Amino acid sequence: MQQQIMDRFFDLYLIQHKRYLMQFKGGEYKQNKAQKPLKLYHLQKHLEGERTIGTFSGTHLTKFICFDIDYPEPKVAKWITYKITDVLARVGIQNYAVSFSGQKGYHVEFFLDKAISTELARRFFSFILSAAEIPVDGAGQVEYRPSTTQGVKLPLGVHQKTGDFCGFCCVSDGLRVMDRDESISYLLTIKKTDSDIILNVITDEYAYSSGDITDMEDTIAAHKPLEAYDQSESYTVSRTTDLYYKGMSGPSQRHNSFMLLARLMNHNGVDPADSRRMIMDWLDVQDKRFYRSTRDVCVKDAENIVDFVYTNNLTLAMEERDLTVSFDEIDAIIRRCGEKNQKALMYAILIHSKRWAAGEGGTFYMTFKQMEETAGINMRTAMRLIKDLEDLGVIEVARRDQKQKGTSKKIPNVYRVTLRPVDEPILGGDRQYVIQRDSGLRECLRFFYTDKMLRNLLPRRQYSKLILAS
Repeated sequence: MQQQIMDRFFDLYLIQHKRYLMQFKGGEYKQNKAQKPLKLYHLQKHLEGERTIGTFSGTHLTKFICFDIDYPEPKVAKWITYKITDVLARVGIQNYAVSFSGQKGYHVEFFLDKAISTELARRFFSFILSAAEIPVDGAGQVEYRPSTTQGVKLPLGVHQKTGDFCGFCCVSDGLRVMDRDESISYLLTIKKTDSDIILNVITDEYAYSSGDITDMEDTIAAHKPLEAYDQSESYTVSRTTDLYYKGMSGPSQRHNSFMLLARLMNHNGVDPADSRRMIMDWLDVQDKRFYRSTRDVCVKDAENIVDFVYTNNLTLAMEERDLTVSFDEIDAIIRRCGEKNQKALMYAILIHSKRWAAGEGGTFYMTFKQMEETAGINMRTAMRLIKDLEDLGVIEVARRDQKQKGTSKKIPNVYRVTLRPVDEPILGGDRQYVIQRDSGLRECLRFFYTDKMLRNLLPRRQYSKLILAS
């Protein structure tokens, strides 16, 4: 039986075990130390009444919502509890659980079959309070629990200040506090709530048109990460600086070394002619056993590589960066860029800026060739759409149509991403999607939008291609 209780605690309440609360005799609360995660014996002490355990939410997600009702007058606390449970039942949440807090109020909780963002949970909490017409003035309050900073006590424990048992209650029985055996039996029968109920209540106001999502369909397969995004070859300043000063460490490295050094020169603003000269000067002091090409071949190779690097403005990253896309960013692309190709190009520019922009709101180069390669559109279309994106206010062209010094060659335009979130609050919360080497827009959309939202927004054929296609 005790193992069943432990399993239910983990299944229903415990989102993570590295942070938890402990209440000791007298009512003092302490948070655990990071090196002491929650163990089964902590829960054993909780059930024995020696100390009381509380839990926090996850950083971004929660799998249950608690209305922490705290009023000094017992009749008022009951009245508030009845109002909240009535509204929950009316929106379709029948499987709530009420427990006595052990002091002045009650916990009304329900548990989800799938975790949701903490921001969405807070919005649903506020919606229920508003619908229940809970007064915000006067003595007492109803607080959202659990959060990342404010925990909530587990049931079946003892309030360490009052000594009262925190058992479950039943609305139909006037909120009588069940004894330990009754509460254990009740815990084992609690059912979870379909998370779609919350999505249906909250997301209707912020639903996206099928046209908005459908326009993304062809963009998904079109986006291809550039080779420059991949740092498996360690295109970083620190590694390339070491290469410049320490030289090659073995054979078959010359060509790749030329590429890295050319990137380093471009990164530091070295003129192309000086870059070619410095690369050959560097080669002259390398161990001849590490390469077999003649000097003429090496000179030609250096010229070609420098021309390629400078034409495409390939540089180096100061450090490896995590590419993350927020819901606000992807939402702004969907809603501000009307045409499919506008969405495709803006998504490609956003990802490129994550790698190369000098900080948030910083500028970066991007060639039309790179746009063609990543967005799946031709260069002529990219040139036309840049003006569209500028007019839409999602990018700024900080510098355009400039030529390399002493030549007629144009250098790439310099851009800045100016995506702004829409005026309305956003459903997706503060979650961020980490862009991997092979991830694209499909994965990004599936991260932020629920399957039910996509099913509702897309015709069956489009949904199959968007979500189910491999």
